[in-house]
Amino acid sequence: RMLHCIRECFFCENNHQLEGDVELDETFVGGKNHNRHANKKVKKCQGRSFKDKTPVMGMLERGGNVVCRVVKNTSKKSLTAPILRTIKRSATLFTDEWRGYDTVGKIYTRYIVDHSHGQYVDGDATTNSIEGFWSILKRGIIGIYHKTSRKHLHRYVNEFVFRCSMCASLIINSIAL
Repeated sequence: RMLHCIRECFFCENNHQLEGDVELDETFVGGKNHNRHANKKVKKCQGRSFKDKTPVMGMLERGGNVVCRVVKNTSKKSLTAPILRTIKRSATLFTDEWRGYDTVGKIYTRYIVDHSHGQYVDGDATTNSIEGFWSILKRGIIGIYHKTSRKHLHRYVNEFVFRCSMCASLIINSIAL
């Protein structure tokens, strides 16, 4: 209980206004279906299905902060509101081809990388930094906590955003020395 209270306090690092170049992506947190017992496997849960996983949206300001939100789903409606609240209108967005970003693409300058066609970098357009954050988050959950529930996932996300921001500030401070 005390650790959850501490993780709740980490929200202060997960509540920034982002500007400049911002990478957007979403991920699904949860165990792999093939690792489950036969009576706990979920049918038709491949691809972007989240019957057995929890969607998390991430926004990473290049050279700056990360903001992540656990979302209900990855529809345009669910993704647009947090983006508009978090990212300043002068920002440039870098996303993948997911249609959930089409609405914000009309408001912001948006560059797209098409992962479905094997395109991961196109000049400055890339989502590699936010993908790297997802890697750290998922490996942390697997290696440290082994399992998280939907109910408390936002707290674990807050913790990893805090860890990421502390790491970035340590690197910046060591470079300044």
